Amino acid sequence: MKEEPCLFSAFFKLLWVAAMLAAIVSGLAHLPFAFRYGLINSWRASPTVAHYWSAAALLLLGTYAAVVWLAAGRRRYALTCLGGLRVTLLVVLAATGLLLVLHNLPGFSMYGGAYAVIKLSHLFCALALPLLLLLHYCLRLLGRGLWVRPLSKVRRRSGSA
Repeated sequence: MKEEPCLFSAFFKLLWVAAMLAAIVSGLAHLPFAFRYGLINSWRASPTVAHYWSAAALLLLGTYAAVVWLAAGRRRYALTCLGGLRVTLLVVLAATGLLLVLHNLPGFSMYGGAYAVIKLSHLFCALALPLLLLLHYCLRLLGRGLWVRPLSKVRRRSGSA
């Protein structure tokens, strides 16, 4: 049986993993434990600048992935539950991250409950995403845990033609 071609190249996946790891490391560098244990003192660059650059790279790659999915992926693939959860986490992460950037601008500010919900949602998604990726790779070892499934298999399983 002929194998389905991938939507994204190995180079795109490498860029995605590199940007994701950079965003996670630079984002975790903002947390108090990084200062408490002296991890930031040895880091010569600002974790904020590194986080913004890696987030910008993720937004660029995510936008490219969304365009590829809308143009070619929807016709050939269906998201699995893990894939839908991953997309949801990424969208909430991007939206809350953009709101946090807006909060840093002088003419726009959020305080109180709204800021806490946005900040905690961002932190929750940022910590849940690597756990989801770890679960994905563990399930892949068992032959399960795909992000997408070919539509031909979905239609065959549901009984529609």
